[in-house]
Amino acid sequence: MSAGPTWWVVAIAAVVVVLSVVRAFAPMTAYPGDIWRQSDTATIARNFAANGMNIFFPQIDWGGSGPGYVETEFPLSPWLTGLTYLVFGEHIVLGRLISLAFMLVAATAFWGLVRRLLPATAARWALAAFFLSPAFMRWGSAFMPEATVLAFSVLALLGFCRWLQEDRPAFLVWAAAATSAAALVKPTSLHIGLVIGLWVVFAARDRLRRPSLYVAGVAALVAPALWLRHAASLHATYGNTFGVISGGDSKWGSLSLWLSPAFYLGNLRTETIFIYGLVGLPLAALGVFRLWRHRADSSPAQGSSAVLGVSPLPLLGAGAMALTVYYFAAGRYTSTDLGIQYHVYSLPYAAIAVGVGVGVVLGPVRARLSRPVTAAAAAVVGLLLGAQAVNVFAQSLQDKAGVFGSCAIALDAVSTPSDLAVVSTTSRTVEDGVTNNYQEPVVFFLADRKGWSLAADRHTPEEVARLRDAGARHLVVGDPQLVPPGGPLAAWLAENARRLRTGERDGCSVWDLAAPASSDEPMDEEGTGGP
Repeated sequence: MSAGPTWWVVAIAAVVVVLSVVRAFAPMTAYPGDIWRQSDTATIARNFAANGMNIFFPQIDWGGSGPGYVETEFPLSPWLTGLTYLVFGEHIVLGRLISLAFMLVAATAFWGLVRRLLPATAARWALAAFFLSPAFMRWGSAFMPEATVLAFSVLALLGFCRWLQEDRPAFLVWAAAATSAAALVKPTSLHIGLVIGLWVVFAARDRLRRPSLYVAGVAALVAPALWLRHAASLHATYGNTFGVISGGDSKWGSLSLWLSPAFYLGNLRTETIFIYGLVGLPLAALGVFRLWRHRADSSPAQGSSAVLGVSPLPLLGAGAMALTVYYFAAGRYTSTDLGIQYHVYSLPYAAIAVGVGVGVVLGPVRARLSRPVTAAAAAVVGLLLGAQAVNVFAQSLQDKAGVFGSCAIALDAVSTPSDLAVVSTTSRTVEDGVTNNYQEPVVFFLADRKGWSLAADRHTPEEVARLRDAGARHLVVGDPQLVPPGGPLAAWLAENARRLRTGERDGCSVWDLAAPASSDEPMDEEGTGGP
């Protein structure tokens, strides 16, 4: 087992953490691909603090005139954030710093894992690769559950590694508890069960005969199953869902998707850019090749990297196979920009492989060249590994709320907190033949309003009239193509609502559904009544 991380690893970690803290204070709308999920998570935290801290009843703002209880994953992160709001007031940075705390738990657990699987130098470079990955920078300070689930996932791998090494029941219980927590926070982490099962097959097949292994596996499923049943009942009762298990959205891949080159290119692109940071991918490939070449030297007696008979290669093989199954299963999102966060599970396996690969590259340099030259080469490798993470940081400092921000400002200016709004979205109720989670939370969160999301294929006079009758006061449209001039909805709004804001002047159109337009109102360029 290697000693603690050296000063240069600690220095890398410190720099990354400082940048992550700075990023936590940056606009939450900086990274467009994560805006929607962060808005929903932050909304749930706000509602916990405002409406009671009942963790079993998370609330969103797009639930119409109802309470907004929603089927979602176990809301641990927003609930903890809600607690901090009760003490310090609502500050978005608190939720993002809680994510960073979980990411540091993940890093600590990862160090506990790699120091048991790798030689000292490779272990330290693996930890450095973990911190330098764009995944750490992007999700380590995002108001999302990715850091939380990664913490529990790596804790599960560490506990199981120790069970393989030390064969003590307490570590099996540890692994089961951490797996259960990970599955509660995000059900997609259930693939860890396949990782563990394959790891046993590859590294300790004789333990497959032990009933305790299967008891632990079943026990890990109890809490997630109970939560998912409860969450599904919230959807059945209140009609709101993130598309977890009971419908409303489909994450499953399909044969046509799996046969498409875009599926493979999309997954490869996300892994290459946001997990490996471009440079890490060839280093990881080199590391896996080295481990495979020396797989026969897997016993401690041969002086290999294995500790107590546990090599990193079985874990990497199990992780690669399980993640492949997972990426295929959730293929509708894993291969697109809408599901980049689904790849966060790859980080520990990628960092292990990169750590070994860096050792392969720097080994000859250390053996043949002077210490200063070796240090310079190591610095160059570190800078290259972290370059894409720096790019993520730079991108994160810009506010890219765009039309969402314009609509939120417009809605806030013409409404009161008690007014219900209908906010349009370009998403449809059905996409590519499958049910789609079209609800758009960003405007509701930024404006601190409640109401309904209006899917792109429901922009009809009948639907808007129905929502008005249900209590909607305002209609907010950020894309003028959703209400084309001369169309049925534009004509209905001209007769039954009053335009308060226009897209040309304010960047977003807002109608007052409770104040019909008068006949002497001026007509704007879109052919409906203006303010």
